[in-house]
Amino acid sequence: MKVAILTLCTNNNYGNRLQNYALQKFLSIYIETVDTIWFEKNHYLPELPTWNWKLILKCILRWKNAYIDFKYNYVKECIREYNIKKFSNKYIKIKYDYKIRNNLNEEYDYFIVGSDQVWNPHYEQYYNEKFLKFADKKKRISYAASFGVTDIDNIKTKKIFQNNLIEMKNISVREVAGAKLIEELIGIKVEVVVDPTILLSKEEWQKIEMVPEWYNGEKYILTYFLGNPSPIIKSIAKKNNWKIYNLMDKNDFDLYTSRVEEFVYLIDHAQLVATDSFHACVFSILMNTPFLVVNRQQKGVADMISRIDTLMELFGYQDRYIVNGECNLSDEKILNMDFSNVKAIQEREIERSTVYMKKALNLE
Repeated sequence: MKVAILTLCTNNNYGNRLQNYALQKFLSIYIETVDTIWFEKNHYLPELPTWNWKLILKCILRWKNAYIDFKYNYVKECIREYNIKKFSNKYIKIKYDYKIRNNLNEEYDYFIVGSDQVWNPHYEQYYNEKFLKFADKKKRISYAASFGVTDIDNIKTKKIFQNNLIEMKNISVREVAGAKLIEELIGIKVEVVVDPTILLSKEEWQKIEMVPEWYNGEKYILTYFLGNPSPIIKSIAKKNNWKIYNLMDKNDFDLYTSRVEEFVYLIDHAQLVATDSFHACVFSILMNTPFLVVNRQQKGVADMISRIDTLMELFGYQDRYIVNGECNLSDEKILNMDFSNVKAIQEREIERSTVYMKKALNLE
């Protein structure tokens, strides 16, 4: 049997590449050939700004700042994406098909769209690919697909989703909010399954870890979000004489350009992780690393946080939030998390996902 995965085609996000790898590895247990179809022409170079007379004038008037911005920011983005692309090249079997050839349907027995925010209505391009419209209806499957939102307001977009979702053979989503949205759109109840990264064990993830060359063994708190750490994080770091490493700090070249394998290592060996990233939370749980979820309660964040809410409810960590810089937990409880139920919950969810996948692929 041959199966193809279609997901977001990007090399600028650790979680996206890790979930792609995990789904491929999970499917390979049962399927002889598993490929990922890369349908977007973006490679590893970030887009340059769209030039107009205002931007040109701004660069002329502030040419020194423009040069520094290009040299220190754009170049860093290029290196960061290049390093992430190395992971894709090494671990993921990719087939580049920018036009989705007419005979692609005949090459594979099934197509799986997911995981990540493949059905985010704000990503308006590539509906043909993301809903597998090029394939026979009986071959269209989703695994842990995510909307990233709780509702679709635009009437035209809502109609597109209704027409496409009803033609899927099997649907599973990653968040409870996504399941509710589908039921509202097409009146069908669908399964909520875990992100592919949860389908692999801690030991399997540790096999791909890579120690950063710059790391000398000191203890640290890892942060992965935009903005400055809350007073809670700073206080814990100061009390314990720990460093604070921020993966989003563009001023720290080594950290900002970390490879995917280093991302996993840094979470695994941190004393504490503070993040608003779904996949950073996942890996903190899998690696049994204490963590806090940063919820800034900004406009639009409530929708985006739904995927983390589902994850926290699954593992029973609803108290791990920092809201507006404050957390209800003591320092001791923050640093001493109970991970005793993680393995059992993970094994249960792997079994549920296996049952869903075997049914969808007619392997029963």
